[in-house]
Amino acid sequence: MVGIYANVRKASAEILADRLADLLLERNVRAVKLERNFTENPDLIVVIGGDGTVLDVALRAARTDTPVLSVNAGDVGFLSCFEKDEIVRCADFIKNGVFETEERPLLCFEDNGKTYYALNEILVQRIDSEEGLGCTLSLSLSIDGVYAEGFRADGLIIATPTGSTAYSLSAGGAVMVPSLKAFIATPVCAHTLSCKPIVFSDEAVATVSLSGDVSGGVFCDGKFCAELPYGNSVSVKKSDLRVKFIKGERSFYETLFRKLSSWGIGKEK
Repeated sequence: MVGIYANVRKASAEILADRLADLLLERNVRAVKLERNFTENPDLIVVIGGDGTVLDVALRAARTDTPVLSVNAGDVGFLSCFEKDEIVRCADFIKNGVFETEERPLLCFEDNGKTYYALNEILVQRIDSEEGLGCTLSLSLSIDGVYAEGFRADGLIIATPTGSTAYSLSAGGAVMVPSLKAFIATPVCAHTLSCKPIVFSDEAVATVSLSGDVSGGVFCDGKFCAELPYGNSVSVKKSDLRVKFIKGERSFYETLFRKLSSWGIGKEK
């Protein structure tokens, strides 16, 4: 059974979901549309939306070991196998049933006995309040207990290779191929001339500490998870969970060029 999860905030995604369901039915493939808190257990989850929609189902897919195939109905869609005008090709691809998957790791951190997960990045960032409005954070980063760097900044991103094309890229981080067994620590608006992103092994633990007198918060894939008062730290590491993504017909480098070209870097030939 194929589960189709669409971004309900986009009418175009809902239309594409209905179209794909009809195409799969014509090909004798059973498909169901999934709600936000779905209880079905599909053999494959087809996500129709942008990368943010993929993040909505990533943890569920990882916990159930269900492969994910993404159809881009958003703006960029680095995780997508198909674009919205390729929905017929997508249906044929699913019907063919011969998939190659790649596993993408999740990051995690613990707070008060609860574990939080992220596919793209875990971010330590200031939380605007009366006390801290417009203030930078005093941050330090240690890798496996060894001091790496310290600086004042708006925040610090710990990103996976999957997340290296998201917020980390916008903050000046390097693009990492999905197969690279590493993470990247990228400062956000660091108030220094010398602070640069650091790439480190995905087997290492990154500890972010706050000093000074301004507190921050910890965010997973853009969602607030926990407060981080000054004088405290958070340790980020690779979790035991992985998301299986269906590999599309384009290589990572071709996808990268196509997507970055749409941002005005170049024109595809």
